[in-house]
Amino acid sequence: MRYLGMALFAEGPTDYRFLPPVLRRTTENLCLQRAITTIEVGEILPLYSPEKYRKADLETQILEAAREAQGAFDILFIHTDGAGDAAAAYAERVQRASERIAAEIQPPQQRTIGVVPVREMEAWTLVDGDALRQAFGTVLNDSALGIPAKPREVEKILDPKQTLNLLYRQVMGSRRRKNSKKVEEFFEAIAERVQLSCLRQVPAFQRFEQELNDVLVEQGYIKKMKE
Repeated sequence: MRYLGMALFAEGPTDYRFLPPVLRRTTENLCLQRAITTIEVGEILPLYSPEKYRKADLETQILEAAREAQGAFDILFIHTDGAGDAAAAYAERVQRASERIAAEIQPPQQRTIGVVPVREMEAWTLVDGDALRQAFGTVLNDSALGIPAKPREVEKILDPKQTLNLLYRQVMGSRRRKNSKKVEEFFEAIAERVQLSCLRQVPAFQRFEQELNDVLVEQGYIKKMKE
């Protein structure tokens, strides 16, 4: 049996609610399909910038967070929102931090993987109407909820966070007075219910999963997919 430890450095506090269950479930699913041996997939360890580096540039914050947790993980997920240009966000933030971790943390055993939605993480919460209905306790259909007919179309939403908030206010309606919860408090419930088959239709998620797959193959956790 092998143990697979994972950690996440995310942009904001609400990202730590949604992303860990999704990242863990995706990893477990890949291992279930093609594991070379029995693998115990650990919970996602949240990483934060150490106090003394809070005002440093982002790549330094990520580097020092990884250094502080050295030995506690095999894979480090680095999340950053694409803000409309995911390729640039990956190159400027994920890649730079990855290069510094590889160069400055010895031995270079940890691998980094980018998690970069095209605009905002909230877009990924909108891919599966059933997950939203179960989490919010509503029977409104996808059209009434205002979510795209096809999961991949969530990347066309210019302001996913606003779209999700409007959806939440519509669902809660008169219940809002009795329910003081914010939509962010439902992120974990959505993440545990969202179908991976829906997420896999989103190009940004496809890129993330391909990178994860490549790292798991390279590190000998899973077999290479047959062509």
